Amino acid sequence: MAKTSIPIEITESRQRKIIAISVIVFVLLAALIVFLDWNQIHQIMGKAHWPLALVALLFIIISYCCLSFGYVLVTRVFGIKMGWWKVFEVGVVSTTLNNILGFMGTAGHSLRVELIKGPEIDAGEVLASSIFHSYLNNVMLLVMLALGLIALLVSRTVYGGSAVGLWLIAAVLIVSLVASTAIIFVPQFKSRLFHLIETIWHFFTHHDIAPFLKDFDHALTRGLITLKNRQWELTLLLALMAGEWAFEAVALWFCFGALGKTPNVGVLLSGFGIGLSAGNLSFIPGGLGVQEASMAGIYALLGMSFAQAALVAILFRVVSDFIPFFISLPFYERLLQKKVVIKPTLSEKL
Repeated sequence: MAKTSIPIEITESRQRKIIAISVIVFVLLAALIVFLDWNQIHQIMGKAHWPLALVALLFIIISYCCLSFGYVLVTRVFGIKMGWWKVFEVGVVSTTLNNILGFMGTAGHSLRVELIKGPEIDAGEVLASSIFHSYLNNVMLLVMLALGLIALLVSRTVYGGSAVGLWLIAAVLIVSLVASTAIIFVPQFKSRLFHLIETIWHFFTHHDIAPFLKDFDHALTRGLITLKNRQWELTLLLALMAGEWAFEAVALWFCFGALGKTPNVGVLLSGFGIGLSAGNLSFIPGGLGVQEASMAGIYALLGMSFAQAALVAILFRVVSDFIPFFISLPFYERLLQKKVVIKPTLSEKL
């Protein structure tokens, strides 16, 4: 099989840029408080139970463990032979980076390819396993969103236009899921998409990306066949993905508890699912700002205080993304030291 690569380079200056941008965004998110009712903000902060934020952080750590162990399992299924602890570390580091600066998952996928590929491991195989892992993860997020909407409908928390708006948002997310499913499981759709990507890539770079796409397609097909024949591993993988989102939702619930009133399950899951999905689908790296605004808006629409919802959304971002990102930096640095980065020539990139 021809070995292919993608043009990715990880440098020390890039690390500094990541940290600088994350700090700037954090300051901008904090500045959102200025536009809220200061008296209400002061009351909420004065009554805050900050130990609950630490409990939220504990559940976030558990959710990262579920996600990363799921990635370890996927790489095994896709035939990538590497020490499980290193793959686990790569899973954690790539996720924390993607949550801060990722656009549609590209940052995380790129970092995984750069840190795992090698003489015996093709870039297409790594990318295929990473995309499939993200696909299952997003499926579980949609399931949680559906459960939240069903709970709202049963409890009759929303009526009229609000209910219609929520269902329209859910419809957009379902269409996105169907499209991503078609890319993975429908050969005709996948081949047409690959042809389009190949044409666009060649137009802008004048290089042929077909070998890389061929390796990617081969690895994805082989992984799906293997997973189909190993039902227990599929069950465990789905359980880990469900656990990842469940623990993250529990962390959000504790963030609400830290800053005041906690919502019911239907409201919690609806704001959680729509907020995170809006951030993931936005054109903003990491969905920074979009996730917070969407989450706060949905919770306000569902009858909660907008001031509390905005503060909770910011606290949840800090607990779920910023703190894990800075905690992961030593692992990030160590993984980069083990990986010799060589700038590829144009002929070696494809």
